[in-house]
Amino acid sequence: MATFMFAWTLPALSHEEGQLKIPADASPAMQAFLSHLSADSLMQEPEVVDCTLSGGSEAKCIKLILKQAPAYEPGPWCPGSITDGPEAAGIWVKDGKVYDADGEFVKNLAKFYGDPKWKMYDPATGEVLVTRSFDACYGAARVDVWKEYYYYCAQCEIDQTVAAPINTFFIPLDPVKAEKPTPLKDQPGAGVSMNGVRFEGPAPLSAILKAYNIAPFDDCGGHVNPFAGYHYHFVTGCLEDIADPSGHASQVGISVDGHGLFKRLDVNGNEPEGLDECRGHSSEELGYHYHAAEVGMNSIIGCHTGQTGCVSPGGTQTCDATKKHTPPFQ
Repeated sequence: MATFMFAWTLPALSHEEGQLKIPADASPAMQAFLSHLSADSLMQEPEVVDCTLSGGSEAKCIKLILKQAPAYEPGPWCPGSITDGPEAAGIWVKDGKVYDADGEFVKNLAKFYGDPKWKMYDPATGEVLVTRSFDACYGAARVDVWKEYYYYCAQCEIDQTVAAPINTFFIPLDPVKAEKPTPLKDQPGAGVSMNGVRFEGPAPLSAILKAYNIAPFDDCGGHVNPFAGYHYHFVTGCLEDIADPSGHASQVGISVDGHGLFKRLDVNGNEPEGLDECRGHSSEELGYHYHAAEVGMNSIIGCHTGQTGCVSPGGTQTCDATKKHTPPFQ
């Protein structure tokens, strides 16, 4: 994992060869994020545009057109056989705990969930039922899982998307406080990591488990769906960060409401005290910001305290976040 040192005083503008242009009126967290955002994740240089935030406020947003493709090869997710070990599979979560989703785990799902209906493998061959085609990916990686893909290990590959997983993000340069906190399920994800991969909201675990499926995450906390492509549900040690010399937790990204998103623990292994319901708090140096939840909790942060921007298909020119966002996929 690459670690960057960052002092919380940045030049007003930086546009040297190979560097991004950083708006002088952006918040310190946004400036830090743009300073370390992977150039490989960008389709074009970010630009400042007018936007309408979720609470109706007119604001300036940074427009990011992101490929959301990490530098590493994502996966693995589903084991191919009940004899496969952890190296051939990803992870799954239950009650805030993380489990290797390997062959032994799949074999014992009936016991794990206390329900004999679990039968996600062929008992004659030991082969795990995995969604390997695009149709199977499309049918299983949904809130309303298609009946023919019940009892499957839901796995989508990077190339199994309806279109190239390019999204346009509109994120306020400076956060605007919302009237009340907004749950992530009502918003377009949690934010963006330094490598350009989207931090998603809670995975629809009840819908997945209702179909007797699991949809494993890789060890970096990510998996793929047919529309958003590869995305994270957890903040793990895979992610690039910006280390703070004071010993505060490192910044790993930016939220879609413009607040900085930081790791859960500081350099001494401690979680900050006094986090609110959104997992945010304020400090003199950083202002208000979020700390990611523990890996295994089904939400990176609890909610947004600021008005959010938009996450739209590639090519979108404007942002009106007052329009309802209803994601159909995991």
